Amino acid sequence: MMSSRSDGRSPKKAKLECEYKDLCYRQNPQHFEEFSHAHLEELVSKMPENGFRLPPDYNQKISRRILELQVNFIRNMKKSGSATTSKQRNSVSSDKNENNEVKQRNENVRTQPSTSASSSSPSTSKNKQQASSNRQQEENYRRIVLDRVNTNIADKWKKAAPYHVFLSAISDSAPTHNDPLSIQFPELLDPRLGDLESSIQINFMVEAGWLLAQYCIMGHRDKPLTLLYEEGDHYIKDNVCPSYVKCVKVSCPSPFGKHHTKMMIMSYTDESLRVIVTTGNLVESDWDNRVQGVWISPRCPRLPEKSDTAAGDSCTKFKTDLLDYLWSYRESKLQEWIGKVSRTDFSSVKVFFVASTPGVHTGPDYVKWSQGKVSTILKNHTTINPTSDAHKWPIIAQSSSLGSFGPQPTDWLCGQITNSLSGGVNLGLLSKPSIKVIYPSFENVSQSYDSLLGGGCLPYMKKIHDKQPWLNKYLCQWKSDHQHRTRSMPHIKTYCRVSPCQKRIAWFYLTSANLSKAAWGNSKSPMKNYTMSYEAGIMFIPKFLVEEDYFPIKAGEGCDTKIPVFPMPYDLPLVPYKSTDIPWFMDNLL
Repeated sequence: MMSSRSDGRSPKKAKLECEYKDLCYRQNPQHFEEFSHAHLEELVSKMPENGFRLPPDYNQKISRRILELQVNFIRNMKKSGSATTSKQRNSVSSDKNENNEVKQRNENVRTQPSTSASSSSPSTSKNKQQASSNRQQEENYRRIVLDRVNTNIADKWKKAAPYHVFLSAISDSAPTHNDPLSIQFPELLDPRLGDLESSIQINFMVEAGWLLAQYCIMGHRDKPLTLLYEEGDHYIKDNVCPSYVKCVKVSCPSPFGKHHTKMMIMSYTDESLRVIVTTGNLVESDWDNRVQGVWISPRCPRLPEKSDTAAGDSCTKFKTDLLDYLWSYRESKLQEWIGKVSRTDFSSVKVFFVASTPGVHTGPDYVKWSQGKVSTILKNHTTINPTSDAHKWPIIAQSSSLGSFGPQPTDWLCGQITNSLSGGVNLGLLSKPSIKVIYPSFENVSQSYDSLLGGGCLPYMKKIHDKQPWLNKYLCQWKSDHQHRTRSMPHIKTYCRVSPCQKRIAWFYLTSANLSKAAWGNSKSPMKNYTMSYEAGIMFIPKFLVEEDYFPIKAGEGCDTKIPVFPMPYDLPLVPYKSTDIPWFMDNLL
């Protein structure tokens, strides 16, 4: 028989233990309301009431910043109990006042209440107390996030011209926090980029609880949101997302294909649009200690009424290619967004949108997608002078996973992919360059901020590598000292062609596409490419952005000082694997 409490109240329902235990990386206070964390309870009991000092024997398995944040959640839950006192609320207000910039932003652009996005109006005293406790937790989380997002993103975007490329800020790398070319996820939702009306998030993995918290913190509660995803958290699986969220699950025909695109479109109240292409999933861990790339488009205005449907495209056909990609889903819930894009003037966008969609692409479709599209852009728009030296410009492929390439280098990597990335105006087969592949070694991962857990975003398997041991001689270490990110594992994916002097590049490609047949396709015959995944990326071609043949990647040293340096995510020269180096395998965490 169930026991009753002596105070007459029903006993509290026991929380489920978080399945990740001491590997939990969550930063959303609601998660700690729903799940228990015995290791954190024990840690708090061993710490002084204030401050954060880990016991000497504590085996830390996640980043210190996240651990400190989680400890504060547990402390606040213990202090507040089931209700928040006036003294505690005043304490939070006092803390806010210490940061004038954050306080000003709270007053100007984040005036909505900080209740949970999925909570309903409490009808009992107990529910009111629980809601008050939830608000306290979210307010503390909100304050912590806003303390970190303390720069003007609109100013950062302007200063990043003409490329508008950023790298994600790294929690455990302090120099990245105030770097003008570093960005944190909430900044993408900052009202200073535009007064948000609605948005669409197209991604592979979505933690809706975390994502909605970011929207709420930045003042966008209850604004229509469409999610195109493949894998979702319990909010999505249990169909408990708020009514203003439309969830559309996307599946690929092939079991080896993924809905791997990572992009968003923001629609503002003045009917302008902004497109953002990233390499990060919509999950907390991807925006903590992992290196992501982000491209942010200009704010594109609505076309005048009665404009031609073909109007508003750019010299790179960005609008046409984006519309083709959205149409490829054949999804009725995208009609609203296809209409918004159709009515928008994208003439200010000077980069190429390059996507992959599942299927066999032949004839005219071959040049619309993946490697066929990239190859066509390079052949038509890139220049390497003198052409006799073109073979000395190596291709660099950098990704967070590697596919199965075949028993010989020429089967795919040094065959069709190198051919597709070798093109240029007046370049023939004799100009075919070498290719180098940046992928973290075991040593890279073991020395990362998160130790072996840093390899959680690098899903290359040993059984695949055993079939292609020749790959080792093409592999290079992950090294990013100049960006203060060597100990941050790269989830970013990039491709480029660099000069022999390593002072300039002929082009640059930022994309969700890893180095695999599923992402890039497999062309076994001319003008025919079989692709398995959805991907999206941005191609940077010098003549469209700087009216030159190259992008400088080092300041001075014979480069045109009038042209801004392109922000390379890794160091040059590359560091090839030693004979004793082995790639990182996901098997190490299984």
